[in-house]
Amino acid sequence: MAAIQASQKPSYSISPARTPKEVDAVHSLISTYSKTQVPQQVLVLTSEAATLPGRYSQPHGEILLARTTTPDQAPMGWVGLRPFPELSDPQAAERDTDICQFKRLFVLEEHRRKGIGKALVEEVIKTAREKGYKEIRISAEVHLEKEIEMYKRMGFVVREKYFEGAVPELVFLALHL
Repeated sequence: MAAIQASQKPSYSISPARTPKEVDAVHSLISTYSKTQVPQQVLVLTSEAATLPGRYSQPHGEILLARTTTPDQAPMGWVGLRPFPELSDPQAAERDTDICQFKRLFVLEEHRRKGIGKALVEEVIKTAREKGYKEIRISAEVHLEKEIEMYKRMGFVVREKYFEGAVPELVFLALHL
């Protein structure tokens, strides 16, 4: 019975992914996520993975990694935070925007419906506040109804499209921090 309880309530930690091993864990998660995407999106994800931390670089961005608390610290999910609009130099000392965006929220199938996605969103919001952002944005595919409802419960509101060229199947949300 204890094993069942342990699997129902996983032990995990969320922290910035900064070491090569942690970034490799994010690469692994992106690879898994890519297998569920259309070819055009796979190209974007592959390019993004090759340049990590890239647009999620410090000091204005962050990559947050959820891992098990078991000795192997297996990756469970991740999310990226970046300035919006994107800075030409993500590592520049100054930024010209008080708006950020979180991207790529992903939790492995076997760890879903356990609160890890929500915990990653809570942590990315906390990180955005610590970095001095005033607003955080997200775009989500319309078919992700449960995720969109979660964002709304967390205080996000639907807003107008905030970038051109966006596919019509996206919902745009924002949270004032």
